[in-house]
Amino acid sequence: MLILSPRHTPDDLALWAELEEVDRLGAGPALDALADAAVAEVGRFRATGPCYCGVSWGKDSVTVAHLCLLADPSIPLLHLRPTNHHPDSDAVRDAYFTAFPGQSYVEVLVDYGDLHARNLPPDTLDRETDRRWYAAIRQSARPWDGRRVLGIRSEESTGRRLRTLRWGLSSPSGCAPIARWRTRHVYAYLASRGLPVHPAYACLGGGRWPREWLRVAELGDTRGAGGGRREWELEYYPSEVRRLQRPH
Repeated sequence: MLILSPRHTPDDLALWAELEEVDRLGAGPALDALADAAVAEVGRFRATGPCYCGVSWGKDSVTVAHLCLLADPSIPLLHLRPTNHHPDSDAVRDAYFTAFPGQSYVEVLVDYGDLHARNLPPDTLDRETDRRWYAAIRQSARPWDGRRVLGIRSEESTGRRLRTLRWGLSSPSGCAPIARWRTRHVYAYLASRGLPVHPAYACLGGGRWPREWLRVAELGDTRGAGGGRREWELEYYPSEVRRLQRPH
């Protein structure tokens, strides 16, 4: 269920309708088997100790939040909200809890405001924001001994492929139940289960921006700004990005 936004153009919505139809065709027994296996993996991980589910409200984390709900509704959702958070993510959060109320939810602010105000060089800004991000994760995850369920997938990076090769779906501290899913499986799951889909994934420039490339955790992140990401952000979120770039 795509969450509509004034940012969407008619061409975006026409293309999204075609893509979503393909997504629905991807549902069926094979996807159900993948989902059942993922739910079972979460259940096994949860049985070995307390854990939380990390959510960004992007496609993968919404999928894993729902899998956790099916495996064990007591698994809480944890969202780290940076000061440059994506402005449309709150709508996904609200739609998810309207459809699936009852999961415990913790939202933690990660404040980068002073870092952006200092106009640091990109590499320094990356280092300092990473330091605060991981410090916030360590602090926030203490009630669950740092054990987490995450929506990371092997096809997204070499590091994630290596993690899966070493540990499989679960290590002692982390469970990645959809690690071997492809992007098409995630979209098929969202479409077939009626889960909310972040508006950004339909900001497609009428077809110029493949939805597989789009990321929704933050805006204006200096890491990973290549590949057209910055241009896409300026096309669809110009005022938000320029506000981050403006000297304070």
